[in-house]
Amino acid sequence: MKDGTIRTAIDTGCGVASWGGDLLDRGILTVSLAPRDNHEAQVQFALERGIPAMLGVISTQRLPFPSLSFDIAHCSRCLIPWTEFGGVYLLEIHRILRPGGFWVLSGPPVNYERRWRGWNTTIEVQRADYEKLQDLLTSMCFELYNKKGDIAVWQKLSDKSCYKKLEAPDYYPPKCDDGNEPDSAWYTPIRPCVVTPNPYYKRVALTKLAKWPERLNVAPERLYDVRGGSSDAFKHDNKKWEVRAKHYKKLLPALGTDEIRNVMDMNTLGLIGTFHDWCEAFSTYPRTYDLLHLDGLFTAESNRCEMKYVLLEMDRILRPNGYALIRESSYFMDSITAIAKGMRWKCRKENTEPGAEGENILICQKQLWYSSQQSSR
Repeated sequence: MKDGTIRTAIDTGCGVASWGGDLLDRGILTVSLAPRDNHEAQVQFALERGIPAMLGVISTQRLPFPSLSFDIAHCSRCLIPWTEFGGVYLLEIHRILRPGGFWVLSGPPVNYERRWRGWNTTIEVQRADYEKLQDLLTSMCFELYNKKGDIAVWQKLSDKSCYKKLEAPDYYPPKCDDGNEPDSAWYTPIRPCVVTPNPYYKRVALTKLAKWPERLNVAPERLYDVRGGSSDAFKHDNKKWEVRAKHYKKLLPALGTDEIRNVMDMNTLGLIGTFHDWCEAFSTYPRTYDLLHLDGLFTAESNRCEMKYVLLEMDRILRPNGYALIRESSYFMDSITAIAKGMRWKCRKENTEPGAEGENILICQKQLWYSSQQSSR
């Protein structure tokens, strides 16, 4: 966690995302996940602190991330019943962790020998729960990496021989069949099976990746599965966005300053993020983002979603005085501007950087206003 090996993390049951906040100084980017429950608006508090977070829960559906997304996953007294239902929630953690990645558990049943009296239970129950947890993790090709005090760390194995045993008849959990797409994670039910590493990939294990920040500029091996994906295309895209980012900073000087912290790229292909369909609401609280960026979203989705509903959702999650940076086909600009005016956004149209044709950039700022029936206190 100190030398750049670990870069992407997920915190399940994150509270107010203090773990993710602490890791920022180590160069580790954490997606913090929590439900809206009796702890009230934990995710909202996390976003107010400037830490990436979203509403979510491990339940009957897969988490909205492709397989092998994270280097480390964390749970600190997150109240997820890891050993119940055949360990399906552990299987989901296994799916989204890359080989060589780590799962960290802090709290029950770890250190049950000393802590069981404070958990309103018996030592026999906690011992059985820990042994069941260890057996499930071993069956999924995890091994205990380290244990100290209230914290235990398991590592997802890269060893192919471990996954071979999953093919044995009556073994639990079994290997997922070929019809279960590992990266399918949008309204995809959780299944009680192990997503095994694709033998085609040679450089997806944590130990095979370049360390951060060198990792930023190395084309991922799975890029070649994307239509048109190649090392040359990756380098071209990098250079293109370096030029665009410099142009954006000229148009919006607040970029790169303390004024803008919580940023969402609404249709990124980038560093860390989540699947989402913008024909639906996003799982977050109102007024939590300082800047929203989209690139060609309306062009891509105009046959599926009404533009006004997407813009209204953007207005909901954007805080007053926050910005929307919209890069879109010139064909849609007048319609976007009209709807933005109806939402009382203040917008201006700008030209793109040299070399981009048929597009415009609309920079909008959400205004702070009150209805005629409201007091302004």
